[in-house]
Amino acid sequence: MNTVSMAQAIPAVTWSTVSMEWMLVTAAGVLLFSLFEAWLATLILYAKVNWLKKIFPSTHNLIRSHIDYLMMTSLLGVSYFFCWLLNIVLPSSIIVILCIGVIYNPFGFFVKAINPKAGQSETLVGKIMVCLGFLPTTIGFGYVMVAVIDALV
Repeated sequence: MNTVSMAQAIPAVTWSTVSMEWMLVTAAGVLLFSLFEAWLATLILYAKVNWLKKIFPSTHNLIRSHIDYLMMTSLLGVSYFFCWLLNIVLPSSIIVILCIGVIYNPFGFFVKAINPKAGQSETLVGKIMVCLGFLPTTIGFGYVMVAVIDALV
């Protein structure tokens, strides 16, 4: 019986065109960044590295970013494999929006770890701008899950 490993079945990433594999590359990148954040938080909270605490005065936001990036990694990986298993081909625009959203969405917590007052706005325009930051992940994951439901029904 001839079996094909998953690594052989998944095509290589090409940068000349948008492909579904961009989702895996993005997931790997944000997971690596999340591991970096975990080490920063460990050095601040447990090793008591004071110069890092000065750079990241809001350590709880660093941890929030770390957790959020872990969730985005998982969601993006699951989305990729759902599409792969169900033969769903996503439009290039959705792949790009999804990858941007996965990187951008948790980044606000990282910025707030450095500057706790960042992103605070009492104006209507400011509040709308913060909410618009959630659109790429909502559109991207929403599209994927509707496509999954459609493929199964």
